[in-house]
Amino acid sequence: MGKVSQFEVCRNALGDHHVAQVPEGTLADGDIRVVIERFAFTANNMTYGVAGDMLGYWKFFPVERRGWGMIPVWAIARIVESRCNALNTGERLYGYFPPAQRCDLTPGKVSDSGFSDMAEHRQDLPPLYNRYTRMGMGERSKGSLNARVLLAPLHITSFCLYEALKQADYKGAEQVLIASASSKTSLGLAFGLKRDEDAPPVIGLTSRHNGDFVRKTGLYDLVVDYDSLSGLEVMPSVLVDMAGSRTLVADLYRVFGDDLKYRYNVGITHWQDGMQKPDKKDGEKSSGDAEMFFAPSYVLGLVKEWGAAEFDKQSRDYVSAAGIATFSWMDVDEREGLAKLDKAYPSFVDGSWPPDKGLVILP
Repeated sequence: MGKVSQFEVCRNALGDHHVAQVPEGTLADGDIRVVIERFAFTANNMTYGVAGDMLGYWKFFPVERRGWGMIPVWAIARIVESRCNALNTGERLYGYFPPAQRCDLTPGKVSDSGFSDMAEHRQDLPPLYNRYTRMGMGERSKGSLNARVLLAPLHITSFCLYEALKQADYKGAEQVLIASASSKTSLGLAFGLKRDEDAPPVIGLTSRHNGDFVRKTGLYDLVVDYDSLSGLEVMPSVLVDMAGSRTLVADLYRVFGDDLKYRYNVGITHWQDGMQKPDKKDGEKSSGDAEMFFAPSYVLGLVKEWGAAEFDKQSRDYVSAAGIATFSWMDVDEREGLAKLDKAYPSFVDGSWPPDKGLVILP
């Protein structure tokens, strides 16, 4: 029986991590075994870890060690063994995988475009994450593969946020505030709003350290660092919060008061601050009207409203355009081996990973 390397973290102390060696069992009838060729790791993956218990992310790829888990990643994989008649060895797949060298899947609902993983432990989890796209056997350019794993899953969320804001008439706001403006999801949303002439102005909120990068993108009408919020013009505003910082939200309410009409809680790039209880000095009104925005649920709603074909067309066009607009700013850092992720991971934990750099692991 062979061994497989996989990257694991402590669920209750995300800063604790290691590369584990686990036994690889016999492939079951109907299953496929894939080798994971490349995957991206971004600040969005930290959100999966922070919300792992609340949203079920730890359930996708469980591990034997109690209290530990694998943060899911978006990856390209290749089938190396198949006991499923509908799928062939050599086919490439795109989808949600563990940060590991190999894994087994249980295909069902197989079509020319893809299939769903029918493993019993995944059936209560969001269908979007259980769906895998068939990419065929042909070679693709390294650049296109990296763009797909780094940006496509994040820009789907950008697309959904753009549609949610537009359909809600921006909650009556006269400007859109985007917290953690340097994140790839934020940039994808800012792109959609920038090209929509009917959208209100977009204000990017970011750290002083990332300010120059965010300004250079040209996607925001104004970029303001977190230490200068008092200088913002007070008007009816809607907040798209990728940061998840309770301190930041409280600061914004002190500036805007009732003019902060609504906020969409999307990400937790400032996850350590988000896990702290706010001080009483932060003021009583630190929440207001808000919703937790969960893209897979919104996707299901759009598919029901538009039909699958129309959703696929509109989302594909948006993701493609957003990728072209943003990928050129990114310095892709390819690293071979899970040990290289183990070494880079602390930079995601402490938030120091540069916003203009994309990490791709070849496990």
